[in-house]
Amino acid sequence: MALQDKSVIVIGGGIAGVTASLELADQGVKVTLVEQDDFIGGHAALLACKALESCQKCNGCLVEPRLLEILRRPDIRVLRRSRLVKVDGGEGGYRIKLIQQPAYIDPERCTACGLCLERCPEAVKGAIRKSPLAVDRPRLAINPSACLYFRDKKSTLCRDVCPEEAIRFDLSPEEISLEADSLVLASGFEPYAAEGKIRYGYGKVPDVITALELESQLRRDGVVSRPSDGGQPKRVAFIQCVGSREKIGNNYCSRVCCAYALRLGRMLRHRFEAEVSVFYMDEQSFGHALDDFLAAANEELELIRSMPGDLSAGPEGGVLVQYQAESGQAPLFREFDLVVLSIGLTPGLANPGLADLLKLELDEHGFVGSTAGPLAANRKGQPGIFLAGTIARPMDVAEVVAHAGRAAAETLSYLEGN
Repeated sequence: MALQDKSVIVIGGGIAGVTASLELADQGVKVTLVEQDDFIGGHAALLACKALESCQKCNGCLVEPRLLEILRRPDIRVLRRSRLVKVDGGEGGYRIKLIQQPAYIDPERCTACGLCLERCPEAVKGAIRKSPLAVDRPRLAINPSACLYFRDKKSTLCRDVCPEEAIRFDLSPEEISLEADSLVLASGFEPYAAEGKIRYGYGKVPDVITALELESQLRRDGVVSRPSDGGQPKRVAFIQCVGSREKIGNNYCSRVCCAYALRLGRMLRHRFEAEVSVFYMDEQSFGHALDDFLAAANEELELIRSMPGDLSAGPEGGVLVQYQAESGQAPLFREFDLVVLSIGLTPGLANPGLADLLKLELDEHGFVGSTAGPLAANRKGQPGIFLAGTIARPMDVAEVVAHAGRAAAETLSYLEGN
C-alpha cells in the first residue's frame, strides 16, 4: 500500500509534534495532529530570540517557521482542545477516541480586536489568552478554569462587548473517533513548578520569576520589567538547577538550563545594560562553539559557584539573596532588582495516562523511554507507536527537532513495511 493511503495520528502540537507532522505529510501520509491546548507550539512558542550582534545559537528561530507552515497546510488536520481518552488496536492499526472541548471564541468570526481581553476582569489570571503567533486562528481563547462565567453563569462582559458576536458559552464537548495506521507521541514536558522550592519565595516575593516567564515577556513586549513596579531591573540574578539535579526529587540534569540562563544573561547585559549574576552548581556542556561561548559569559557575567539559601523581600524593594561564597563561611547577602529561577524540565502531565492507555513503560523519572530513541515506545511490543521530543527525555529545541525528524523517518519505514 502506498504512503498516500496511510494515516498517522500525532499526539501533541508542540515543536516535536509539528515537526513530525510536517515531515510525514511531505511524504504524502495523511496526518491528524491532536493538541489539548487552544494554541499550537507548546512552550517553544514562548521563547525569545537571544541574539546579540550575532546569533547566540539558542535555536528559537527553528520554531516559528514550522508553526507558520503547519497553519497554512490544508493536508494536515489539526484538532485543538482535544484529549485522548481511549485507544484500541495494534498491528492492524489503531482506533482512538478523543474528547474535544468547545472553542468558546469562534475563530471564523473573531477578528482579534482584543476588546474582550481589554474588558475581561480576570485577564491577569489568564481567563482570556492570546496566541503568540499573530497569524494564528484562533488568536484569542477563553480558559474556563479562570473565567468568571463558568463560576457564576452571569459574567458575560466579554461576550457583550464583542462586535462580531464571536463568543458563545452554550457549547458542549464533542466526542471524536479516528483511525490510523501508526501513532506518534509528542506530548512534551512540563516546566518545573517553582512553588516547589519554598525557600526561593516564588509567588510570594514579587520580583522572583521563572526563566520561562522572562522569555515570554521578552517575546511579547521586547523589554524586561519588574513585576512589582514595572521598572527596568539593573541588577539581575539567575539561580540554576531549580527542579533539577536534586538528591530527593528530580535527580537528573534538565540539559537546557545552563544554556538558556547564560544566553538570557548576556542578552540582558547587552540590550538593557543590566548587571547579571549567575548562581550555579557547575557548568554543563551544551551547544556549538562551547569554549568561546563560556569565555564570553565569564567575561560579561558574574558567575558565582554557590547555591543560594533563602530569598526574601529586600529593604530597598528588591530581592535579598542569601548565599555562601565558600563552604563553611558565614552567609553573605546581596540585593537584586530581579531574580530569575532557571526551572528544569519535568515529565509531561499526560505521560501516566498515555502509558496506561498504550501499555507503555515510564522510566524512574516519569519520561517514556528516556534513554532510547524514537522506537522506545515499542519496548513492550506495541507496533507502530513512536516517540518524538521531550516525552522521552529533556532536550533543547535543536535536539527536539532532530528527534522528531528521526521519529518521522522511523514511522515512514514502519508504514512502508506494513
